[in-house]
This record gives sequence, structure tokens and C-alpha cells, in this order.
Amino acid sequence: MLRQKGFSIINIAGLTIGITCSLLIILYIQDELSYDKFHSDAERIYRLGTKGVLEGKKINSAQTGVKVAEGLEQDISEIESTVRIASWETFPVRYEDQSFTEAKLLLVDPNFFRFFNFKLIEGHPDSVLQGEGKVVMTESTAKRYFNYKGKGDRSPLGKTLILAQGYTAKVTGIAEDPPLNSHFHFTLLLSLSSYTSAEPGDYMTRRVFTYFKIKPGETTENVFVKFNKIIEYKIGAELEQVHHTTLADFKAAGNDVAFFSQPLLDIHLRSQLNDEIEPNSDVQYLYTFGIIALFITLLACINFMNLSTARSASRAKEVGIRKAVGAPYNRLVTQFLLESYLFIILAVVISLLLIIAILPIFNYFTHKQLSISVLVQPAFLGLTIGCIVLSGLLAGSYPAFYLSHFSPVEVLKGKLREQLRSYGIRNGLVIFQFFISSVLIVSTLVVYLQIRYIQQANVGFDKANVINLLHTRNLGKNGVAFKKELLSHVEIVSASYASRLPPNIDWQYLFRLVDTEKEYLFNVYEVDWDHQETMRYEMVAGRFFSEQNPADTNAVILNETAARQLGLTIFKGKKLFSTYDHSNREREIIGIIKDFNFASLKEPIQPLAITLGPQPNWEIGIRLSPGNTQEKIGLIKSIWNKYANHAPFEYTFLDKNFEATHKTEKRIGFIFLLFTSLAIFIACLGLFGLATFTAEQRTKEIGIRKVVGASIQDIVLMINQDFMKLVGVANLLAWPVAWWIMHSWLTQFAFRISFPWWSLLFACIITLLIAFISISFQAVRAARGNPVKSLRNE
Repeated sequence: MLRQKGFSIINIAGLTIGITCSLLIILYIQDELSYDKFHSDAERIYRLGTKGVLEGKKINSAQTGVKVAEGLEQDISEIESTVRIASWETFPVRYEDQSFTEAKLLLVDPNFFRFFNFKLIEGHPDSVLQGEGKVVMTESTAKRYFNYKGKGDRSPLGKTLILAQGYTAKVTGIAEDPPLNSHFHFTLLLSLSSYTSAEPGDYMTRRVFTYFKIKPGETTENVFVKFNKIIEYKIGAELEQVHHTTLADFKAAGNDVAFFSQPLLDIHLRSQLNDEIEPNSDVQYLYTFGIIALFITLLACINFMNLSTARSASRAKEVGIRKAVGAPYNRLVTQFLLESYLFIILAVVISLLLIIAILPIFNYFTHKQLSISVLVQPAFLGLTIGCIVLSGLLAGSYPAFYLSHFSPVEVLKGKLREQLRSYGIRNGLVIFQFFISSVLIVSTLVVYLQIRYIQQANVGFDKANVINLLHTRNLGKNGVAFKKELLSHVEIVSASYASRLPPNIDWQYLFRLVDTEKEYLFNVYEVDWDHQETMRYEMVAGRFFSEQNPADTNAVILNETAARQLGLTIFKGKKLFSTYDHSNREREIIGIIKDFNFASLKEPIQPLAITLGPQPNWEIGIRLSPGNTQEKIGLIKSIWNKYANHAPFEYTFLDKNFEATHKTEKRIGFIFLLFTSLAIFIACLGLFGLATFTAEQRTKEIGIRKVVGASIQDIVLMINQDFMKLVGVANLLAWPVAWWIMHSWLTQFAFRISFPWWSLLFACIITLLIAFISISFQAVRAARGNPVKSLRNE
């Protein structure tokens, strides 16, 4: 190792990079697989979901109706208990003169702390959420509100919080912060009865997440045999009472509603439903990262093989002499394997030190909070030892058997060169290295192009320079005055209230044309008169709402998709009926608006009904003039503080909201870029090793060529040409694989690029160029050698 420092440094560097990547991926996968396992009864807990078809639209939701839990617990003996959860995000809260915005407020049933294993610091699990107006806060939240220092410190119990729109709740408990490896998190827990008393709910309107726990020894199959019969009866009764139709007619019209269960331990990695309580990961990404970890380890091990065989000539005499004096074959194999393990162990030690140093950076990009303590956990130590054993065998076995196989007679007679002419395995290894590199280059490029397309896509309106101000219901009677003062400043181009702004319009209700029976599921978008001016939507027929026309409070505007679903070619005089606002009003269709994206670009544009809503509504869109954005935000904040009665000032940028819907893809793109760069670097080390090997094997040929007049350029091209063929073959093999992988990935987007065929040629050119540079470095060195010296040595 010390006698050949350059060889050792390259070997250790390649192995260290490969092992570091693999161990980091192992840490990531290990953490992903640990989600929700801290619940003692996790294997008996399931979440109920809703599936079916409603007016032609498929339903695949993580939520259920409020009353579904009652049907489970009351009528099915196999169920031990149930709990319901409703989720409110970015929720404004005040305590005295302090204002806060809570990222995640959950409304839960009273048995929440008995059902799950979230721990209470103060308060009793049976009473903290019993009754209306009771709230439990996490320890970190209590610290923000009351400078709480833990149990025994001045307790916040009994303090009154003012929630949105003046609703009050009393602090009845302090809970430990939920573990990071939970599929849902919270900062405040409010008793669900505070919500369900005002909104009683039903079986079909999806509003809550319903979890159930089966008794020991029971199975979900037994549960659903009974549940489906019970729920079908209750849904039938609800259809007759609310929608004035029978279950048979409902299904005859092509509709269907059913329920399914998901094991708690599967939710984080295997649930990609609509209405998830939080965005989940995807087990496919774990498979992908696991395969990448394996490939990068293989690339590093291949380099070790190539570099070891490249230096074989320098160790041939050692092997020949030891065999001549009686050293057995097994002992030689063992020696070379032990040398390989020495390199592996040293690389692992360096890798662990690197992981300690870069763990904060790794946490930042993966949104994890792993600590150094994970490195000494038995599971990780076991996997690390496994990595050492596997890498040592992969990297050391071929060189060990290859070197130990030398014939002592041929070595000592100087006939080794002819024996070392077998390139089959090494050529295969080079093809494999650049096959992986080419696939990763194409994948990285396609991910980047798709993300750029999403960011630059025309969503149907101008999303630049628009502030999305939240919690505007807190303005109360000051809503009109707040908007009027905003518009009095030249920096504010326009402003308009809305129920939600794109890409978060997710309210859905049933609509039907008056004098018809068929119902359609439309998204609902409440706005005010100035909304078209603010958002710059385009009307394709009819008109937008007008403040000069009071009858517009009973009007509706449809997008093109909704108009097509209704089969409308002429909309004048047509009216829609819906119970979405409990007013049972008929609304006249006054216009058709051009389709625009109001959700993620993964989804096709859905039918949309736009109606006039109250002022203030839940949010307001504020279009700014270009430039000096922070100064204008300061102006808006000062006006807000004047009218909002100490409510928190919470805003986002509309264009950033669209970007946020695809943050997972951006993170995957970065990871692909990182692994692609590392794979190419490791492949370059491997080529450097093979170029060294080739130069050693062709020393005599290079010397003769130089003697007869060959230039350095001729020799460099001679050494390169065989390797260029291998890289070319690797690319030909990689192209169909890369196309299949990325074509499959692109299909998840409703709005996507076509597969860029030129990316295959780009990957080929890049790999050929990198290979040429890597090989030429060693080729030039060999070509500059003294031919007399090389021929004398031969």
C-alpha cells in the first residue's frame, strides 16, 4: 500500500466514494422504513379510505365521511376502537397580544392519546380532549407561546387561546412533539367535537381521516364482510334522504362508493391517494435509491479489480517466487483477499468520518433530521459490516484468484505478458460502468427538463407578481376597507378575495343542470368582482361578474372542461343547481372561462364552477407592480396590522406555490445529478486503471511503434480506440433502458415533455468525451516513455 501510493490513493478514493454513497442511502432507507413503528399496536391499526366513481370522476381518497367511524365501532365486534382526524393547515392563533400561525392543527376524537402512542407531558389522556373548546399543544409550541421549560415549570394549562374568527379554546394538555418518522404531525390538537357540532357530516362527504384498530387475532377481511353490508344500507338511506334517489338508481347511473383499508405501516411509503393528511414518500424511490447504491458500490469495486489487475505485472514475480518455494494456492488467495479487506476497512472508516461531517448537508437536501447516534445503532452497524463483507468479496475475489493463478515457471521465464491478454471480463466491467453512467445522464437530463417545463409552463394566467395573503377571514367587517386601502396605493395593481387560490383549489361539490337529474362533480372557486383583473384569466364566451349587476350573486361561470362535461354549446338561459353553500340556489350560467391550471400539473384540468363569495373570504390575491417587492410587502403588512386585529400576517408567492407542488421531483432531480456525477467520476477512475493496464501490456508494442516513427498522437488514438468501442456499446445498451425508465416516470404528469431523443446522443457524447480524457491522460504518459528502456525491459 505504501510502496504504490498513487495506486492506493485512487483505490481508496473510489471505494470511499462508493461506500459513503451506499451508507448514506442505507441511512435514508432505514429511516423511511421506520415510519409509524413507534406505536405499540401499529400492526393492528388501519386507515379507512374511499374509492369509487361519482358522476364520471374516479374517487381514490384518504378521507371518509364523518359518520363512517360510527358504523365501524358500533356494529362490528372485531373493531377494538376508532379515531377520526381532521386537518387544518396554516391556522392563525392568538394568545393575548401575540399572534402565531400554526403549520398543522388537527381536530381529533377524545380517545386520540389512547389510540395512538403520542405521549402527554401534562394532562390526562382520557379528559384532555373531552368536550368542545379544548386544545392540547406540543412541547415546542408551548415553548413558543409561554416559554415553557418542561414539566414542573409554570404550566400553560387553563390558558385561553383565540383561534380563527374569534373562536376560543382552553389549553388542557401538553404533548411531546410527534416523532419525525410519523406519517402525520401536529402543533395543536383541538377536540373534534368543536368541529362536528357545527358540521354534523354524513357518510359520503369526505372530511376526516378515519383510523380503526382491530382486536388481537382478527383480520380486516372479517371486518369488511360485515362493514360493506352495514355501510351499503346506511349510504342507501342517505341517498334517499339527501339526494332523493335510491342506491340502485345511483349505481345504475354509473356511480359507486366503497371503502378500503390501509395498514398504518404502509401509509408513508405505499399511499399516494388524494387528500392525504401529509405528502407521503414512495417505495419506488427506495427501490431506485437502493439500486443506485448497489450500482455505485459495484462501480467502486470494479475500479478496484481493474486497478489491481493493472498492477499485476509488478506483483507477478512475487507470486512466482512464493509459489516456487511452496506457498499453497489457498494461502495466496487469502493474502490477496485480506489486502482487499484492508482497503475496504480503511475506506469504510473514512466514509464514516465523511458521513459525520456531511450529515447536516444530507439532512438539508433529504428533509431528514438524522443524528450521529444512528451510526451506532445495531441495525446500521450490522448493515455496515455486511457492506464490508460484500464489498470485500466483490472487489477482492477476482484480483485474488487472478493473481494467485499465475504460473511460477512462466512468470520467472518472463512469459507473463502473453498470459495477461484476456480482456473479456475487464471489457465487460467497463461496459457495465458506462451503461450505468449513460442511464443516469439521460435520467438526470429528463428530470431537469420536466421540472423546467413545469416551472415555465403556461398555466392559463399570469402568476408572476401575485401575493397570496392567507387568513383574511380574520379581517371580519374590515374586509372591504382593507381592500379599498390596498387599492389606493399605486404599488398595488389589483386585489381580489377568493376561497382558495391556484394551485390549491380543492373544494368539490355536486352540480346539475336545472330540470335534469344527472349530477356532476365540479371544483368550486369562490371569488369577488375583481378576480379576473387580478388573476388575468381569459373569458372565451359571455362575461365575468360585475359589481354593477346585483343578480350576479346568483350567477356561475364555468371553465371549458365543465362546459364540455355538461354538453353546453349554448349556455344562455341555462341554470345550475347545487347545495354546496347550503342555500339550494339556482345559478344562471353567465360565461365560460378559458381552462387554466388550478392544481398540480401532474393532474389534468378538472371541471370548475366559479361563484361570487363573501368579502372577506379565506384568502386574497394581490397583484403588485414589478420591482421592490419587499418594500411593497412591508406596505401590505402595515395596512394588514391596521385592520386585522393582531392576526398573523401570512403570505406566499403564487408562482412559488406552483413550484412547491413539485418539490419532490426537484429533490429527486438533485439526487440524480449527484449520483450521476459520482458514477461518472468512479467510471473515470476505472478507465484510468484500465488505461494503465493496457499501457503495461503493450509496452513493447508502443516502443516498437515509436522506433518506427509513430507520434504521441498516433499512440494516444491507438490506446483510445478499443475503449471508445466499449463506451459506444455501453450507450447502445443503455438507450432502451433509459427510455423505458424515463417514459414510465413522465407518465405521472398530465402536462409533460415528450421524451427528448437527443438526450441519448448527448449522453453518448458526454461519456465518450469523458472516457477519452481519462484514457488520454495515461496514454500520453505511456507514449512519452523511452522506447529503448521499454524494449530492454521486455
